[in-house]
Amino acid sequence: MKYKILRQALALSLVVFFLSPQANACDVCALYTAVQVESPIENALRLGIAEQFTSFDRLQRDGHFVSNTENQFLKSSVTQLSAQYDPSTTTSLQLVLPVVSRTWRRIEDGSPQRGSDAGIGDITLLAHYVPMNYAEGSTLARLRVFAGVELPTGDAHYLGEETAPGHHEDSQHALTQKHGGIVGPSAENAIHGHDITLGSGSWDFPLGAGLFTQWDKFIFATDVQYTIRTEGSYSYKYANDWIWSTAVGRYLYLEDNAQIALRARLSGQYKDMDTGKGGVEYTDTAYNTTFLGPEITALVAQQWQGVFGFDLPINVKNSDLQITPSYRIRAALSYRF
Repeated sequence: MKYKILRQALALSLVVFFLSPQANACDVCALYTAVQVESPIENALRLGIAEQFTSFDRLQRDGHFVSNTENQFLKSSVTQLSAQYDPSTTTSLQLVLPVVSRTWRRIEDGSPQRGSDAGIGDITLLAHYVPMNYAEGSTLARLRVFAGVELPTGDAHYLGEETAPGHHEDSQHALTQKHGGIVGPSAENAIHGHDITLGSGSWDFPLGAGLFTQWDKFIFATDVQYTIRTEGSYSYKYANDWIWSTAVGRYLYLEDNAQIALRARLSGQYKDMDTGKGGVEYTDTAYNTTFLGPEITALVAQQWQGVFGFDLPINVKNSDLQITPSYRIRAALSYRF
């Protein structure tokens, strides 16, 4: 019986993974919410902090590398503060408050300029439900589904740049040359308001699922999130996006009071073009990115839970000219009362 349930859980996890588009966490728009798959404990309260730092310093035009002659870059830090309460052994309510900090160098009025901004991003409220939580011996299978709403709490004034006269037309007049698939030097601005804004100004609706399975000391985990987005500030509408990840690993240490695991994590995001007033498409906003990297997770005294990961992009496809990531660092720590 237990092997039948385990096979069903593994089959479901593979379905979740393969139905997810080959895609990166939405760091650019700071709207990413990680899926947690630990089992709810009735009346438990969890407080957590998570950090995601991404370095964007590679230019690509339509999937081809572009010489970054003006050293344009975007350093993005998204710190998520979260509080989670479990009303029962199958339900959880969660609040996620992002604090966003960004520093950049981009082309403004024909010359490179540095800038920075920081503040609260868009707050997310989530409800989690665990329809399956099977455990027998060293075999475990846990499925969590969630849905929620993202509030327009972040400052979205940078989106006003997208409606400025000639803002997008100027980039179409830059001269580029191709040499063996590499697009030649470009002095265009590759970092726009939609890249650096702290919020979207829209009410958005994330939903998804996460699955964790364990057999002996081996682990397989996967999650997928789809976010439905509405029109926000300045009539700007981010495209609906998919975020997914899957991880395979093994426990290095496994006891009742402490657990340490090493995992390989594949993750990504897919998003089409954003739109503006009248349905106009912004051609420099679609991307399909995949990351791969190691991840260490730890659980201490059944109360402290932590994770540290390092991701490298292994496949980046984009539309028009965009700044793309070179690496990403993730870390999180939570405590259960």
